[in-house]
Amino acid sequence: MKIITIPHPTLRQTATKVTKFSDDLQRFVKNLQTTLQQTNNPRGVGLAAPQVDRLIRVFATHIEEDAQVMPRIFINPVATKQSKKHTFGADPENPRLEGCLSMPLLYGPVPRWEWVEVEYQTYQDNQLVEKRERFDGFHARVIQHEIDHLNGILFTDYSLKYELPVYREVKNELVELTDRSILELY
Repeated sequence: MKIITIPHPTLRQTATKVTKFSDDLQRFVKNLQTTLQQTNNPRGVGLAAPQVDRLIRVFATHIEEDAQVMPRIFINPVATKQSKKHTFGADPENPRLEGCLSMPLLYGPVPRWEWVEVEYQTYQDNQLVEKRERFDGFHARVIQHEIDHLNGILFTDYSLKYELPVYREVKNELVELTDRSILELY
């Protein structure tokens, strides 16, 4: 599967709820996981269906837990509860910068809930099961980022809204964008 990048219009559209749980959906989910694994990000990431030009409410994550990367699939995820406090990461003096597979080489701090509770469906032993789970820290951050993708929201929207810096990677160094008007184009 090909990961689409800005300014592709699908990235700004709202994905529709999955109502038909078919063999096609199972194949799509497997292909989404494979595509995410092939990004070779050692820290773990997520990939939403709109990022591969499919407007359905599905995303995959590969998050490192207990020294191994755990692949997960989320179908029709809904955040039902969240912390009262936003955070930029574990260290308030050193905000975690988010990146995005659909926005290569761009990074920025994003305020996210410290934890989020999510109701979703997933495949387990080739059967669809209902889940409710709480995610904390980095995993909560990834979940929120991917749910944003399902709603046509990019991390740079927060940068514009809250006047936060955005950095571009140039020769393995992060350089702050001084002309932020380019972000408004996406």
